[in-house]
Amino acid sequence: MIARWMIVGFVLWLVVTLAFRFVGEDFFTTGPSGSISWLFMTLPFIMFALTFALLKLFKVDPSDRAEAASIFAVPGLIIGVYEINSFQFVFPNLDPALGPSFSALMFACYAAVIIAGIVSSRLHTLGGASS
Repeated sequence: MIARWMIVGFVLWLVVTLAFRFVGEDFFTTGPSGSISWLFMTLPFIMFALTFALLKLFKVDPSDRAEAASIFAVPGLIIGVYEINSFQFVFPNLDPALGPSFSALMFACYAAVIIAGIVSSRLHTLGGASS
């Protein structure tokens, strides 16, 4: 289980990083458009829903969902540290002033991944959802 979720987490990290690298300047901008606010309001919820759906799709045992989601977040958290420290090199298309916002958004999304695993496992324990 650990290797599978590490791989899934790495693939997700790679997809998100490539998206910010190649089209990030269209969505992750400063100024009056408020796109950063919208990203902060939507991306963590999207990551929550995606994690919840993946746990169901892969039929992870409810007692293992919190652990699986935590493992799912590890690659992005570890490699994300490099992205934060090398923001201008990894994302030359983005304004360097966006580095702190990117960091906060990244950690908010990975927190949502971990919370999704906990919630998914607790919902089953409470009888609120079936596996």
